[in-house]
Amino acid sequence: MLTLAICGAVQAQDAPATAASVKKYLVERLERMHNASEEFVKNSDAYAAVVAANGNSVEAAYKADPKKMDALVGKMQENYKAMDSFGYETVEGIVAGVESMADYDVYLDAGVPASEGPDGVAPVVLDLGNGKKIDKQGSLFTYIIEPALWGGDKRWVVPVGDNKTMPKPEVLVAAAKDVNKKIGELVADAKAWNASVNDCFGAMVVMTPTLSDYFEDWKESRYSSSKSGRFQAVSRISDMRGIMSSCEVMYDAVKSGVAAKDKALAKSVVSGFDEIQHFLDLIEKREKQGEISAAEIDELATQAKEKTDKLVPQIEQSAAVSGVKVQS
Repeated sequence: MLTLAICGAVQAQDAPATAASVKKYLVERLERMHNASEEFVKNSDAYAAVVAANGNSVEAAYKADPKKMDALVGKMQENYKAMDSFGYETVEGIVAGVESMADYDVYLDAGVPASEGPDGVAPVVLDLGNGKKIDKQGSLFTYIIEPALWGGDKRWVVPVGDNKTMPKPEVLVAAAKDVNKKIGELVADAKAWNASVNDCFGAMVVMTPTLSDYFEDWKESRYSSSKSGRFQAVSRISDMRGIMSSCEVMYDAVKSGVAAKDKALAKSVVSGFDEIQHFLDLIEKREKQGEISAAEIDELATQAKEKTDKLVPQIEQSAAVSGVKVQS
């Protein structure tokens, strides 16, 4: 059983921030995501063109020019990481936590297939242009794009020999167009968002406790005997760090107001976030040392929950001293 001792927290940098700075952080990262989604559209079209030039056969295209096909998939994998792993995951705490934007989280990242509903079903319907559709089979990032690019769902790929698969071009083209459109809409809504201290506190209270939920995904994607086929692009630990970072950005925006009323409380919350990030650093180092057992991951999830269970009431107290009412 793995238990991680915290040997001190890294002091957070003090920087003047407001709710407007949270909006700036959000918009900047969403615009980078949109740039990546536009590149994804171009690369998916190029991939489809290679397949079309080979009788619309993925297997024939791969046999004719495997290096070109692999290179295009590699480019799209990097596009995906820029859109989601190192893009959306760094702003999810804001998008999913702010009510006016939360539907984007369901559509892009967190929504489940209709078969797992009725709650949280992603309303994603993709026209594949060949008389077929992908109808409510889960969110774009988690259930369609990543499994297509990493071979995690046999419905979205074609075998090309030697236990290797390649994505179906019609799936990539349809998903690329849709994700580019949806991210563009999110950018517009983020720019129109009238960011407030209330929004920041509300999002932190909702999203900080979700940290422990990530551990089950991590276990199933990397260490389960029957892997989920999801979260293969990067370790789920990276996503844990991303969502906690976006919550930290929001606390930084309200910290000065809290400190004016209760300096010790403000310092305690900052230390709590620092401790969680240090905890995640230690987990990442442990993963690099070798495979982690399911029991170890369950224990780490328990530790994560203990940390957020301690932190969330302090965030709620911070809201109270700031004159903000939040629903937990």
